[in-house]
This record gives sequence, C-alpha cells and structure tokens, in this order.
Amino acid sequence: MSMTNSATDGSVDRWVPADRRFAGMDRKTLLPAGIVLASAAVMHWGIPWVDSLVSYEETVPAGQTMTLGAGVQFTPPAGWGISQGVLTDALPAGGSYPDTAAVFTGSTSISVTADDFSGTPEQLLEQIRSIDRGDSAMAISGAASSLTTASGIPGVISEFQDVGADGAIGAFTVDGVGIEVVVRTPADTPTTRADLIGAALSSIQAVEVPT
Repeated sequence: MSMTNSATDGSVDRWVPADRRFAGMDRKTLLPAGIVLASAAVMHWGIPWVDSLVSYEETVPAGQTMTLGAGVQFTPPAGWGISQGVLTDALPAGGSYPDTAAVFTGSTSISVTADDFSGTPEQLLEQIRSIDRGDSAMAISGAASSLTTASGIPGVISEFQDVGADGAIGAFTVDGVGIEVVVRTPADTPTTRADLIGAALSSIQAVEVPT
C-alpha cells in the first residue's frame, strides 16, 4: 500500500541513490547552483570592485566649457569627470545641448540646469526650495547670499545639509532663463577644491546656442 502511494505522489522519481548525493543534495544540481551563486557574487562584489579600479575616461580638459540648451555655458574644473551633459566642442552633428550638465570628483559634484524662467533669482530659489522640501534627506538652511558671476549674471545661493554631505543651491536668472546650480561635497572639503567650485560658479554666462 505504501509503495502504491509513493509511486502515486512521485516520491520514487525524486529519490536519489546515495552514490549520486553530496551533503544530501543531488550532485547534478551542484554545478547549476554553483554557477548561479558565482554570478550573484560577481554582480554584487566583483563589478563594483572592477569599476573602482577603472579610471573615469570622460574628463574635462583644462579650459573647456560645457553648454546647456537654454543658452548657458560654464567652465568646470579641469580633470573632473563628466556624469551628465557634453563639452561645448563635443556636440554630435545635428544634436542639441541638454538642459543639465554635471561634473564630479570623488564625492564632490556640481550640477547646472537651465530652463525658461521669467522671475528673479530669489523667486527661483524659493521655487527650488519648495520642490526640495519634499525630500526629507535634504535640509536647506540659512539665509540666501547674493552672488554675481564674472559676466554679471545676478544670483543667490543657500546652503543645505544632505545625507552624508553638505552643499549649496544657487539660483541665477538672465534674459528669461533660470539657472539652478547644486553643489554636493563632504563637510571636510579642502579649501583648494572649494576655490575650484567657486570659480566654476563664477564662470556661468549666457551664450548663443545654434538652433
């Protein structure tokens, strides 16, 4: 009776002879399981490790600028990696400049976004603040300070604290265009790097963009 039940529920088919088992498992399943585990390990640990060893190839040459589609241009620090946007001279034929450009070095980053805006720098900063209030990880603090670029574009800038970093948000307006700048950097940023960030912000200017 018991053999009939075993045959009926398929347990006879699932039984594996002792000489084909290892640690209680069918030897035939060990290789596929090992491949799956190895693949998971490579994805989780191997790829990030290899990525950390490979230098970022797309970097900013000295004196090069980045241009945004709204007609804004700035000069990032030389040698920083480009995470978004293109160099002014590297735009593909028939392409258009993006609305945002971002560069980084280590855990420090500068992001510049430009779009149509008809208000003042203070109004733009308040708009940015109202949007960012929905992000609990960012806490904008302190009164805004006035900042004018080397080309005379007026703006304001306010500090914020983020998870694991400090930073600043800047708002500039020129000829119906609003420019948002977000700087994220560790609290112990050296003065030399802070000077590079200041120079990048000061370099923001309005330019004619081919249409």
